[in-house]
Amino acid sequence: MSYSAAVAECRARMVKARIRLVMAHPFFGTLCLRMNPEPDIRCRTAWTDGTRLAFNPYYVRGLSDAALQGLLAHTVMHPACQHHMRRGRRDADLWNRACDYAINWVLTDAGITLPPGYLDDSRYRGLSAEAIYAELSAGMGGDGMRGDNNTADGPEKEETQADEGAAAQAQTGDGEESSGSDEGAGAEQGDGAEVQPLPQDTGDDHDASQGDPGGSGEVRDAVSDSGSSSPAGTPPADENWLVALAQAAEQARGSGDLPGGLERLVRTVLAPSLDWRMLLDRFLQHRARNDYTWFPPSRRHVHMGMYLPSLAQVSLAEVILAIDTSGSIAPRELDLFAAELSSLLEQYETTVRVIFCDTQITGEQVCGRQDLPLSLAPEGGGGTDYRPVFRHVDTMGYLPSCLVYLTDLECMHFPEDEPPYPVLWVQTGGQERSVPFGDIIHMH
Repeated sequence: MSYSAAVAECRARMVKARIRLVMAHPFFGTLCLRMNPEPDIRCRTAWTDGTRLAFNPYYVRGLSDAALQGLLAHTVMHPACQHHMRRGRRDADLWNRACDYAINWVLTDAGITLPPGYLDDSRYRGLSAEAIYAELSAGMGGDGMRGDNNTADGPEKEETQADEGAAAQAQTGDGEESSGSDEGAGAEQGDGAEVQPLPQDTGDDHDASQGDPGGSGEVRDAVSDSGSSSPAGTPPADENWLVALAQAAEQARGSGDLPGGLERLVRTVLAPSLDWRMLLDRFLQHRARNDYTWFPPSRRHVHMGMYLPSLAQVSLAEVILAIDTSGSIAPRELDLFAAELSSLLEQYETTVRVIFCDTQITGEQVCGRQDLPLSLAPEGGGGTDYRPVFRHVDTMGYLPSCLVYLTDLECMHFPEDEPPYPVLWVQTGGQERSVPFGDIIHMH
């Protein structure tokens, strides 16, 4: 088959694979819609730098439909987890290996089929890519930074075994277990994929030592505005992908399709990086009721051959705002939060019920969109108990779209049962704490 025919065939299959992901795995499917795949004969499998998603069409042709979905899901998880921003001076191949170990178990637990030869090791479950990299590097006898002698037998032998396992399956096509794959992981799923020899003189400025040891899609450094990809000078976070990760997680939660391992991974990525204002905005957005229309269709997806309804109107049922009046929230923090929440709520046709509470309800006020911005004048100053607010909501029969609780979380008196509506705890200052239910954002 000619190169152009292979590209056309792969594009068509990838469109179908993304649609299937959106339907079967909303979290990964939503992330996949952010980038349009483009062919790159110079790569071995596929790669992304957070902006582009490139693939070798000859490799893709050899993948089963399920493994192709896995390739897409795996590849987009790299920028979603900020892997393209975090390498620094670390060795590129070893960093790819560590990143694969950090996300592959989450993918397989979610029911995703990965391409043959993928990396998985139960010892690394729940660890960050940095922690896994440190362990892999220690096994090599070095610190793993660029310029070190990273030629120990362990990792190189492991990569060779993974490649041999994939190659053996490509020859047989029977999907049976190959004794050479890493812990048998890649040999258990998907069809083999024939990797065509790369051209000898491609003009590619990509480091030839950087590849895809796991065969499931490589991560490369984000390219700066100047067009260079300097590992030492990359910014600390890609905010666009942080927002995309938060949106995908909220959509998956709404459909009840966010596995526990993926939930923990999302929290780990988002918690230290995303500004609290943005998290508050996303929380409210995904509580809103959206009315859609098929005419006109959404322009965002037409170019991909997908005809989806467009947004016609956004409304938000009553929002309950609970304020901890124990005296632990400084006036400046209260004013800042009130101003930010007011700005966000102006986007919706909604009402806000404010409940003040220390160890008991000390006040309540209701305001509509016309009463914004919020003016909060809490009364109280005793201890802290979160239970009265939830009892009050239940007793009065309120049906909120969500409840936002502004507090320092210096209290252990939580309701025994999780309420039937979403809860967001906005913590001010102090040491970060955990809650028995709901989400937390931190005002810093």
